[in-house]
Amino acid sequence: MSISAIIPVYNEEHRIEATLRCATWCDEIIVVDKQSTDRTRNIVGRYTDKIFVIDNREYDPREFEILLGNATCEWIILLTASDVIHPQLAKKIRELIDRKDFPYDIIRVPYRRYVLGIESPRSPWYSDLHPSVFRRSIAKVRYDDVHSALVMDSKREYRMDNSSEACLYHLTHETVDTMMERHVRYCRAEGRMFRKDIPLRSIFKSVIDATYRTFVKRNTFLMGWNGIALSLAYVSYFMLRFIYIWENRSSKAKENYEKIRETILKAWTKEQL
Repeated sequence: MSISAIIPVYNEEHRIEATLRCATWCDEIIVVDKQSTDRTRNIVGRYTDKIFVIDNREYDPREFEILLGNATCEWIILLTASDVIHPQLAKKIRELIDRKDFPYDIIRVPYRRYVLGIESPRSPWYSDLHPSVFRRSIAKVRYDDVHSALVMDSKREYRMDNSSEACLYHLTHETVDTMMERHVRYCRAEGRMFRKDIPLRSIFKSVIDATYRTFVKRNTFLMGWNGIALSLAYVSYFMLRFIYIWENRSSKAKENYEKIRETILKAWTKEQL
């Protein structure tokens, strides 16, 4: 069976080449570029001519429609510029999808998610396996959730044996600056597209749930200052998301400030100094 690597990118000149080199075992590489202003597109062009540009720099489910719509292979591996894949894992994936009697639609691969350079079972982002490989025919796109924009319409999953080395490595947020920049891009998009029928109280509950998951369920703070930093970084996303959704639905700041400015300027026209 054949496999396509699909990769959305935006301003990734410092790390995209490593991802692309680790994807050359695939039969094709398809990239959506969200108007990068650096050398990303030039670097991508060395590895594939299937580059599609969209005009939205925020996170946008349309990118998955384009990626999936231009993939020609039966199988897909979803990558980001944060990802590098060990060659032994690539070999195992190829062996599985080449089996004519392979009855599954989704392959959960060994996964190591590093955030701010830290990977630990106590991390709130931790997961040992990830559904990164799937049949193109079962992938669906939804438009009301940034993180769940790509949905797998199948329960036939194959769970690979976990491995300490032959993994998909997700190396995200090298600095707090890059984390906050991505937080803003994600949360701005969520504020725009989040389902209007979900009340703010339910969205605020996600902040409480994230805090519970981090400080109580995972006990991330037991990692010391590293754990406290990870905990606060994790919860900050849900806090910022709530604020963006609230702003999109309820904030009257722009209108209020315009009225205040207008009132003050009228006062100035009457005042003789």
